[in-house]
Amino acid sequence: MENPKIDEVRSWLTKAQQDLNAATWLLESPHPLFNAVGFHCQQTAEKSLKAYLTWMDHPFEKTHSLVALTAICLQYSSDFEDLRTATTTLTPYAVSTRYPGDLPEISFQDASNAVGLAKQIWDFVISHLPQEARIHLLS
Repeated sequence: MENPKIDEVRSWLTKAQQDLNAATWLLESPHPLFNAVGFHCQQTAEKSLKAYLTWMDHPFEKTHSLVALTAICLQYSSDFEDLRTATTTLTPYAVSTRYPGDLPEISFQDASNAVGLAKQIWDFVISHLPQEARIHLLS
């Protein structure tokens, strides 16, 4: 029996997974693209949080602010406080990494850290979803 809500949550998670895989590939490629890594890490986190909010039937506006999305998630679980540092770090990578002059170029260390934070948020959200809504991270 199909469940549209589970399908929508999994769709968000699939998109998040694709962004995390892209970030990892861009970091490990022979010619790494650190700013693109930051962008895809932010997107991983954003789509993961939106998957959780979809599960909770909480509508959300179009936003790239991980801090704002986390604040909404806190209404359902105080555990999301654990993501405060990660979401604050990744939020600027949504837009600032795509245009010149907004932020300095991201370093290898920043990009590596971003991948770790995106994975942390992915794992956290997965652990807060029921088994039937989860998908497994493909590497």
